[in-house]
Amino acid sequence: MKKALAFLVLIVLLGVLGISSSDQAMRWISKARYQQQGNLGSDKYRFGDLYGLTYLPAFRLEKDTSLISNQYTSPGLRDTDLYIIGDSYLYSYMQMDTSNFARAKRLDFRKWSDGGGAPIAFTPSSHKKVLLIESVERNIWNVIDIMRVKAHLEGYRAPLTWDEKLNACLADALYDPNLEQNIDFTLFNFQALSFIKSFKAQGNLSLFNRTTADVVLSEDQKFLYMKETMDSMQKGSSFYPLRSQNIQDLLGRMAKIEQYAESRGFDEVVFSFIPNPVAITQTESTPTNHLIPSLAYANQGRLNLVDPTQVLIKGGKSYFFRSDSHWNQQGAQAWLNQLNQYLLKL
Repeated sequence: MKKALAFLVLIVLLGVLGISSSDQAMRWISKARYQQQGNLGSDKYRFGDLYGLTYLPAFRLEKDTSLISNQYTSPGLRDTDLYIIGDSYLYSYMQMDTSNFARAKRLDFRKWSDGGGAPIAFTPSSHKKVLLIESVERNIWNVIDIMRVKAHLEGYRAPLTWDEKLNACLADALYDPNLEQNIDFTLFNFQALSFIKSFKAQGNLSLFNRTTADVVLSEDQKFLYMKETMDSMQKGSSFYPLRSQNIQDLLGRMAKIEQYAESRGFDEVVFSFIPNPVAITQTESTPTNHLIPSLAYANQGRLNLVDPTQVLIKGGKSYFFRSDSHWNQQGAQAWLNQLNQYLLKL
C-alpha cells in the first residue's frame, strides 16, 4: 500500500513538473484559471498585478478591466495609417482600433514582446504613415533601441553567436528560470488558498515590516510599487541618478530610430513615454529624477515627443491603481486625449 501511494505521489509530482516546464501547458492552465470564477479560479491579477505578488489584504481591490473605446468621434479627415509599438499601458486599457485615435484610417498595433515575428507590412494607400512608439518609463532603456524596432518593422532577429547558442541550449536543457514560479502557480494558485497567502503576507508586514522582494509599499501605505521603479540602483527606477549624458544618449537612440523608420517609408515618428506610477503618486521625501520632462526639455522640439507628465500630475493618485503597476482608465483617457491633440497637429 505504501509503495502504491508513493508511486502515485511520484506520478503526480512528475505531472506537475511536466506541466510547469511546458510553455504551452502553462499558457493553457493560466488561461483556464484566470477565466474560472470561484475557489478553483486564480485571483492573481483580478485585484491588480502587485496584489497578486503580495496578497496584502488591504490591497484586495477589485480592478476595472474594461477597455476604452470610441474616444475619437469628432468628424474630420481620416488620412493616416497609424502603426503603434507599445506595451500593456495601451493594450490592457484601450481598444487598439481606429475609434480611439485622431485621423487614423487604419491601425496596426504590436507589443514590444512580439518582436521578431512577421514584419509590419504597409497597406498600399496615399495616407500619411505614422509610427507611434510608446513605453512606460521603467522599460525605456531596454526598448528604445534600433534593433528592437527593426524586430517589428523587418521581423529582424539578431543571430546568436556559437557560444550564445550553446549557453541557450544548456539553459533550456538544465533549468527553466520560471520553473519555480510555474510550479507555485500550478499547485497553489487557487482563490480557495488566497486567505492563507493573505494571512502570511499580513503577518510579515505587521511583524517584520516586509513585503515580497519585488514590491515596495509606499510610505503612506496607500500604494504598491514595483521595486525596480523605486530602487535607485536600477536604470528603470524613477530615482536612478541621471546625468546629462544619459539624456543625450537616449535622444541619440530616438533620432536613429526616427531616421531608420523614415527610410522604411514612415512620414512621421512619434514617441510617448509614460512615467512610472511612483513618479506621479509618490509622497516620499526623495525627489524623482524627472527623466521624461528632462528628456522633453533637452529635445527642444526636434523629435516628436509627447510628454504626459503634467497631464497625469493633474489627476495624480486618481489616475493610478493602488494595487497594480499601471494607470487606470482615467489615466489612460487623459493620455489619449493629449495624444489625439498632438496627432491632429502633425
